[in-house]
Amino acid sequence: MDRHAAEKRSGLMAPESTTSGQTTPASIAGGAMPDARRSVAAPTPWLPVQRRAGASAGPGTVLICFPPAGAGAGFFREWPASLPGIRIVPVQLPGREERFGERPEEDAAAIARNIAASIAAEDWDRPVLLGYSYGALLAFETALRLEADGIDIAGLVTMARAAPQTAPQPTVADLDDDAFLDYVRRLGGLPPEMDEVPEFVELMLPVMRADFRANDLYARAESERVRCPIHTIAGTTDAATANGRDTAWAERTEAKHEVMRIDGGHFFINENPSAAFHQIRAVISSASLAGTSSVRRAGGSKV
Repeated sequence: MDRHAAEKRSGLMAPESTTSGQTTPASIAGGAMPDARRSVAAPTPWLPVQRRAGASAGPGTVLICFPPAGAGAGFFREWPASLPGIRIVPVQLPGREERFGERPEEDAAAIARNIAASIAAEDWDRPVLLGYSYGALLAFETALRLEADGIDIAGLVTMARAAPQTAPQPTVADLDDDAFLDYVRRLGGLPPEMDEVPEFVELMLPVMRADFRANDLYARAESERVRCPIHTIAGTTDAATANGRDTAWAERTEAKHEVMRIDGGHFFINENPSAAFHQIRAVISSASLAGTSSVRRAGGSKV
């Protein structure tokens, strides 16, 4: 697998080489996602490649995407090809890609507060929020804040993430480097091709640790729920969402909840992309509908 394929799998942007063959922080910041520098609007670092979508865009056509731990907006760089007609707005967190020079944030609530303020400044009609793994936690917190400010959300899509009130996964942020990286590798978040670039691993380690620490420290009262529907997409062999931790998202919404299971592990989006994108498209088309909690496998049948 080449470096580009590894980037696609992990969402981590590998360092570009300078003309001298050396890797520099500047090359990471500038080479990660070129579209970010070409954005017409680019009014906020939190939504670097967004295009202002007016009321004519219609409900459910704006999809705000939150990346997994360690990844940046580049995690979603190829999603538009699989989601035609949907406006992809990736969130960019500090410490990665064009925000490489910024210190990574360890407070999920503070991150969500900034993202919510950036979204609120836009004229989007009922956007859908989608988060992958750690990004699902940020999307949930952001949705809570937007709704508290009177902004209507069409739906929340939580992928590869257990509901926040469920039994926590092992705390790993403070493990030594070897143990921490082994955990990330087991999740599929650090492909061997990138693992073989020690400078890249060293530069990204503080970002990954910050994200995992923010995830570990997150706390919200279990009584706090979003008003919009929650659509959970989970991998059939992902330990992070096993034992009912995916269905527990039903307790965090006052509206409809459904679970869709895709064959694969934590990064099922890479293992089974066709089925995953099919479910995302189905969710967005029905994001404004309310109903009862349900569980179904890829393909749409309830189980």
